[in-house]
Amino acid sequence: MPDTFHSRLATRAATYVAVAGAGLLAATPSPAWAWGHTGHVGISELAILSLPAELPEFLRTPQAAAEIGQLGPEPDVSKTTGAITGTSASGSLQTAPTAHDAERDPGHYIDIDDNGFVLGGAIPLMALPPTREAFDTAQRAAASPGGQDQYSAGYLPYTIIDGFQQVRKDFGIWRALSVGLATATADADRAYFRYQLHLRQRLTIRDIGTWSHFVADASQPMHVSVHFNGWGSYPNPNGYTTAPIHAPFEGTFVRDFIDFGVVGGQVRPYTDRGVPSIEQRVPLYLAETLGQVAPAYAAAQESGDNYRTAQPAEIAIVTAQLAAGVAELRDEIVDAWRQSGQIAVGYPLVRVSDIQSRAVPMTTTTLASD
Repeated sequence: MPDTFHSRLATRAATYVAVAGAGLLAATPSPAWAWGHTGHVGISELAILSLPAELPEFLRTPQAAAEIGQLGPEPDVSKTTGAITGTSASGSLQTAPTAHDAERDPGHYIDIDDNGFVLGGAIPLMALPPTREAFDTAQRAAASPGGQDQYSAGYLPYTIIDGFQQVRKDFGIWRALSVGLATATADADRAYFRYQLHLRQRLTIRDIGTWSHFVADASQPMHVSVHFNGWGSYPNPNGYTTAPIHAPFEGTFVRDFIDFGVVGGQVRPYTDRGVPSIEQRVPLYLAETLGQVAPAYAAAQESGDNYRTAQPAEIAIVTAQLAAGVAELRDEIVDAWRQSGQIAVGYPLVRVSDIQSRAVPMTTTTLASD
């Protein structure tokens, strides 16, 4: 493949090494590569605490908020298989590159250029293909620079969409099981539905917690831009820094200087963004974050300190982007719930709305037919 492709991957890898080595989380043993542990916990927990009353009660408890908050950093905490291959000259453990990380890491970001195209120039952000497979096929036709695929520029939008669809399915199954418990007449059937409902609630909390990480990633401007760790070798008429600012922006700065009470106060009201589907919603969200890349660099330029001390302009933009992540995560959870009554579950498939209206009976074999 072209050298530009290899250098791109090397640069991205160097960013991650720098972030992991920057001591983002003195209080935790794991490296964090997106917002940092503090930011992810805060976004995930605040989103759950701001859910409206229409959401199921099991999801609106302090315990659920705490659990989902702690699950928010999980895709970073679980990075690397932990298979040790040696020790570096500085004494740090070295681990083997594996399928685990090769498949997961590019799901945390997408590199969009200043013209609104995915790295390589073949795909406009606002016209993403419907699936990761189609995205990969289109990326392979990229020419500016060439040598692209789904991994080279990242596939964050698809991680978000996939996670949303899983949570929507969780909610649909929960609705169906709730009807089953309410309508069962035999003790054995009630016991079955009670157990399955409890299990689905646990799975839903787990799925929301893990997925919340990626929705939060997309509110960090450097996770949606080719300018992901310093402006880089692109036209730079404003003279923005080329220093590595990714790690301090999302890590120690958040931990040391951000007040999550203020973040919560800046969370906007719910919006459906004027579109009916998650496939349309996600690009709008990413475009909104992309619009904050230059302001993030301008704040660093104004302070001259690159997110290392408590400078007002830097505090303002980091706070605003954390709040944006909270709002979007809350809204997507609400959308998943509202849409879950219109999907199909079981085998053969039946509409959740037909189960809820009692047009189709919910039985112990609806979800477990052989």
